[in-house]
Amino acid sequence: MSILLLALALAAPVSAASDEARSDDLVTCSVNVRALDGAGNSRSARRVSASVAPAVVFRGRVSPKEANGPTLLFDVFNPRGQRYQVLVAAPRVDTTADRGRRTPRGARVSEATLAVAGSSIAWTSMYGKWRVEARLEGTDRPCGKPEFFTIRP
Repeated sequence: MSILLLALALAAPVSAASDEARSDDLVTCSVNVRALDGAGNSRSARRVSASVAPAVVFRGRVSPKEANGPTLLFDVFNPRGQRYQVLVAAPRVDTTADRGRRTPRGARVSEATLAVAGSSIAWTSMYGKWRVEARLEGTDRPCGKPEFFTIRP
């Protein structure tokens, strides 16, 4: 009897859910952390001053890029390892000068901004080493390596 059940289990068709899980494994993403200064210029964010930097910008890239693929999310974890916020990445739109007109040009990069100066991070002195992980909407696992940055007073 058990041999018959094993034969039936092996002969059963594979479900579409397992195909979706395999296709998610093929998708990878990366995240880059930048800090904005008072003038709005982007710079390295390895060490960020909560009194100077108004925000930290997360720039993510998904590979392979699908036209209507799932949305990229950034999970931001505080120095205690607790999830502080989930940010939805929006496609970045660059503008180029074309015959004197500014025309929008789509980019493969999506980004989201985390407020630092004047936010609860500075108010409650949440200083230390932070972590950000990129993941696709509808999944629980990150699709790339985490990035770390330090927020100091």
